Amino acid sequence: MENIVGNNCIDFNTKDFMIEATNLTKKFNDLTVFENLNVNVRKGEVLVVIGPSGSGKSTFLRCLNHLEEITGGKVVIEGEELNPKDKKLIRKITTKMGMVFQNFNLFPHMTAMQNVMEAPVVVKKENKNEVLENAKKLLEKVGLSDKMDYYPSKLSGGQKQRVAIARALAMKPDIMLFDEPTSALDPELVGEVLNVMKDLAKEGMTMVVVTHEMGFAKEVADRVIFMDGGKIVEQGPPEQIFSHPKEERTKAFLEKVL
Repeated sequence: MENIVGNNCIDFNTKDFMIEATNLTKKFNDLTVFENLNVNVRKGEVLVVIGPSGSGKSTFLRCLNHLEEITGGKVVIEGEELNPKDKKLIRKITTKMGMVFQNFNLFPHMTAMQNVMEAPVVVKKENKNEVLENAKKLLEKVGLSDKMDYYPSKLSGGQKQRVAIARALAMKPDIMLFDEPTSALDPELVGEVLNVMKDLAKEGMTMVVVTHEMGFAKEVADRVIFMDGGKIVEQGPPEQIFSHPKEERTKAFLEKVL
């Protein structure tokens, strides 16, 4: 499997990488999801992963922050290897990564503000007043300053996902992971979430995004990986992948989704 490096396959020094996945393998009993994946992500890069359902995209993302324990290979985040046996180190490393899921995962009994504040106060033991002020800024950042006291049941799907993004940002992550963040939304609500993600990209946030939103990938990605059958079929800048794909499988996939 080819080694995946920065935009246009520039070979960066190891110190430039925020994420290094080497010979990454994940199996569920006799099912091999993927084997020997090599993916590096540099600081400030927006990596978008596309491909058909069942190609291993979401599992790959979950392996990066130890939501799924890898079967083989290694994951290094900002120079520190995820060691499943060292729980303290795992917590330290994974708090550097924010994760936004398909289905929001908000606490239904908490307001938008309380959802954003929960982890910094409980997990990181930060000062509650400082967390409150930061939460206000984050909810304003995602366009929800008027919804701070709303419970999830009173929010639209797009609003819930924007709260989820604010909640992830409240932990002050160095890396943001997005697992198909718009797939559960009505089409008219997709844009408001993608706009928040675009703003994060402009600010230089390191991002790995699994998505079916090809327009977003074209506009925002520094690099696109196309996965199929647990393999990286092709990777490169958006212009190459979408306008001049080299692999027939990539061409066939794009003809169906574009």
